[in-house]
Amino acid sequence: MTMSRDELLRVGDTLRLGKADWVYADRSMTVRVADIRYGLDQEQSQVVGVIATVVAGGRDGRMVAIAVYKSALTRPGVVERPRPVNGVDRNTEAHEH
Repeated sequence: MTMSRDELLRVGDTLRLGKADWVYADRSMTVRVADIRYGLDQEQSQVVGVIATVVAGGRDGRMVAIAVYKSALTRPGVVERPRPVNGVDRNTEAHEH
């Protein structure tokens, strides 16, 4: 089963990353995705480059540029999606027109 780009990762998602989930990792950390830079739309890429804010993991509040393994994004519990406001998911609403 393949996932669309929006199903795999979106801006605003929270990622709970272990040391094996991102390239050159020196610790586990939780980050909130601010921007997706590369790799998400490239099927052959094994990583997705993101700019994120650390929300837990010793560097809270700092911005980081990290490469996250796509395989980690498909594991349960790694990607936490914000709840839609009033039951409306603005990311999918734009694609339905």
